Amino acid sequence: MLNYEEFKEKIKDEITEHMSSEYKDCKVDIRETKKTNRTVEGLMLREIPGLSNASPTIYVNDLFEEYEKNGDFETVIDRAGKTMETAIKSFDKDMADDAINTSKMMDNVFFTLINAEQNRELLETVPHREFEDLAIVYRWNIGAGSDGVYTNLINNELAEKEGVTEEELFKAANENTKNLFPVTVRNMNEVIAEIIFDVGELDEEFEEVVNDVPDERSMYVISNASKLFGAASMLYEEPLHELSEKLGSDLYILPSSTHEVIAISSNFGEPEE
Repeated sequence: MLNYEEFKEKIKDEITEHMSSEYKDCKVDIRETKKTNRTVEGLMLREIPGLSNASPTIYVNDLFEEYEKNGDFETVIDRAGKTMETAIKSFDKDMADDAINTSKMMDNVFFTLINAEQNRELLETVPHREFEDLAIVYRWNIGAGSDGVYTNLINNELAEKEGVTEEELFKAANENTKNLFPVTVRNMNEVIAEIIFDVGELDEEFEEVVNDVPDERSMYVISNASKLFGAASMLYEEPLHELSEKLGSDLYILPSSTHEVIAISSNFGEPEE
């Protein structure tokens, strides 16, 4: 078995051999990237034919985890090559141009919430403000493609280049986020039912079961219509106030991920419980 460093170098040296011949002269880089809650190493190609302004990235850490599970390097690198090639071919050229057109940044900046303590290194590199034990950071919504939403994390270098302060980013994001990603507040049972039964709307029988659960024993998922970066929805007081009024109590907020938080009635129990 290869260790991580050996695996990384072998992937870097050989990945273009597992792609179409048109990519054989591409340069391969591996760069350390600070992601939410962890630091990863991203493998990317440079000098891609027909794609001068962008490069899809795959993470060596994830590839190595796969290799550790199956022990088959050839299968892992072959899959990595196909993944990279598919990403290159499906990449929206207009979106790639938008990604370097920073004139649109402030109209599309939005905020997200991350764990402050687990992301101290990342926070040193990005404009942010702390909120309780979390941190507000800013992303730039480039647009939506067939395979998802494309966003960039705004770092200190980009903010300085554009001449914008953290205060200006917060003000713009406070207006944009609720428009780009409208807040949703939903009963947890409804969300689970949609996942299990793969339905868009609940049938009457199940809806009755949901409604039979006392409000003080119900959990509510606070997110947004896109189900992406939805934890930031808790920064808007109005939906929380409306839910509090509905339940007739204060709320406890449980930050479960960057994409949603869970709200429960303070009558549910004590915080320790």
